[in-house]
Amino acid sequence: MAAKGAHGSHLKMESELERCRAEGHWDRMPELVRQMQTLVVPGGGGGRRASPSAAFTSLDTDDFGKLLLAEALLEQCLKENHAKIKDSIPLLEKNEPKINEARNYLSSILNQGRLLPQYMCEAMLILGKLHYVEGSYRDAISMYARAGIDDMCMENKPLYQMRLLAEAFVIKACLQLLGGAQCRWSEVLQGSPAPGKPRSMLRAGSLAGCLVEDWPGCGEKWPSSPKILQRDAKL
Repeated sequence: MAAKGAHGSHLKMESELERCRAEGHWDRMPELVRQMQTLVVPGGGGGRRASPSAAFTSLDTDDFGKLLLAEALLEQCLKENHAKIKDSIPLLEKNEPKINEARNYLSSILNQGRLLPQYMCEAMLILGKLHYVEGSYRDAISMYARAGIDDMCMENKPLYQMRLLAEAFVIKACLQLLGGAQCRWSEVLQGSPAPGKPRSMLRAGSLAGCLVEDWPGCGEKWPSSPKILQRDAKL
């Protein structure tokens, strides 16, 4: 009976985490991470989550918490710096403590390598976006290549994963069109004429269409997303 209740608690927690990530309730993440970590119980192999079907160890849960916090910190930073984003000003780490903290969390996750491949990939996508907003375009392209976004399946993904992938495809496509490290921040945000559309842009458009179908208000939920995502996803 206790195991059944614990399993139900985990399913509820996972559902709430997924919902908050999809809808952008980033202010709730610290408390949800704390609650998630209280559900870890001692058990074989150094401690496992109470859910009988859970695959995370306690150490994995710590890293998953870092992933959630890093994403929340980045998104909150973008929201707080809306004026800079609008004026095409890169967010520099030395001026943005949340960028630095998010980077430290993500670097720790990737260095440790304890999470399941799905979440390791999410960490790479978030770090790629972080590189992009700070103007490190070559690093962003490299991180997306490391994540292998061109080979990712886009079907049956949670909404928050579809958002991460759509952003990654648009960022990658625009950087390819505009010359990667040679392009200016304002050019990346505004886009520029090009004779053809990279495969990444087409995949972003496909994902955006799915998002609109499954979540009609998605555009209003993405205050931090690049302007190019809202415009070019319609192509």
